[in-house]
Amino acid sequence: RLDKFKRFAERQLNDDEYFSILVFVTFYSGFKAATVTRKREVIRKHFPSWKVVASYSQANVQAVMADPEMIKHERKIRACVKNAQTFSSLIEKHGSIKSYIDSQAPTESFENLLLLKEALEASFEYLAGITVYHFMTDIGLPVLKPDRVMSRIFFRLGLLEAESQLLKTVIQGRKFAAATGHPIRYIDIVFVAYGQVSSAEYGIAQGICLTKPRCGTCPVRVHCGYGLNPSVKRTA
Repeated sequence: RLDKFKRFAERQLNDDEYFSILVFVTFYSGFKAATVTRKREVIRKHFPSWKVVASYSQANVQAVMADPEMIKHERKIRACVKNAQTFSSLIEKHGSIKSYIDSQAPTESFENLLLLKEALEASFEYLAGITVYHFMTDIGLPVLKPDRVMSRIFFRLGLLEAESQLLKTVIQGRKFAAATGHPIRYIDIVFVAYGQVSSAEYGIAQGICLTKPRCGTCPVRVHCGYGLNPSVKRTA
């Protein structure tokens, strides 16, 4: 069920697909994933394309806010409008969002990848910290999303000094990809599946490396300081 993530970086996205990813990343930021997932079609209805949203007025924003089915978070809604306008500027200058990203040559070096990260943070609303990595992951760049699940597992395995180390979490994920030969998006989803509570989508009734981990069922326990000595509560 996870095999599609092995081909994530091969997708050819158009400008509206990039915008849709950015919209959903914005709404997922700081919210429970299930809350946003339930509202995906409503969100998609209000933000159908960058061109439509770039022309939104104050009246349009209020209309979105007035929808009883919509997530009523005005800052996020306004951020999506501002980001659509930024899309318009970038597309006018570069021809497409893909051309803008390719102009930064993010796959040629890790330095270029981090420079693109900084450029995205500077250019777009709601892209900072974990969220900018989330966007980069979802558009197929060689990073993973260093969220609480990923950082918790890597910390327990002794790969981090603290769960707050976002960049080091990404670097360790890239090392897993290099060592296994699997794309980093596949590495990301495997660890997420391992550490989330459950996932009907991927056939997981109960995760393993949870806040209260089920160490007795974990096949990598011998590599984990937490699993070998549960009395030592390794938390950042």
